[in-house]
Formats: sequence, structure tokens, C-alpha cells
Amino acid sequence: MWVWPAARQLAISGACCLLSPLLFNSSTPVFLSFLLLWGITVVGDSPQFSALNAENAPREYVGSALTIVNSIGFLITIFSIQLASAMLAQFGPRYIFLLLVPGPMIGLWMLRPLLAAKQAA
Repeated sequence: MWVWPAARQLAISGACCLLSPLLFNSSTPVFLSFLLLWGITVVGDSPQFSALNAENAPREYVGSALTIVNSIGFLITIFSIQLASAMLAQFGPRYIFLLLVPGPMIGLWMLRPLLAAKQAA
């Protein structure tokens, strides 16, 4: 049930990463609208993944599965922030978010089995 919203939000968030250099110097209303869309999707995929984990983990391990997945998510977030901060001087603010593109791509790739299972059902 939660796989399609998670995939959509991940895809939109990844597309925003890719489009960010093009929209970085756009008009203020366009840029703020873009940031609003990106903010909604980047924040929204985390609870979707938690719901997917709770739905697909064996009942006796749901709490442990959620703890592990959330810990990995925070680790990835910390690493991404550190990487972006370190690379900011080298790439500048316009291109820095391109470094985040692999995250949504890997996430979508890893969702393939669930998407296929939901489509077959």
C-alpha cells in the first residue's frame, strides 16, 4: 500500500536534485515553489519508508526493523550533510545538490521488488 507513495516522493525528490542547478537562479516565486515541492517530497518519503518497513517486516521484528532503518536513514543524512558541506567550496551552491542524486536513484532501484509485487497483486 505504501510503496507507490514512497516511490513517487523519492522520484520527485531525485528529479528536484537534478533540476536544482537549472532553477537555482530562477525568479523568487518559481524558486520558492520549487523548494516547497522539494521540501514536501524529501521529508515525506521517510515516513513512507517506515510504513513500508512496518508493513513488510515479520510482526515479531517490526520494532527492531524500524530502529535499524531509522538509524541507517539518520546515518545517511549525516553523511550527506557532511559531504555537501565539504564539497560546497569546490562545486558552489548551484551544483551541490547534484551530489544527492544517487540517494533517490538507489532507493528507487531497491524498491523495484516491492513495486513489482504490488503491480502483480
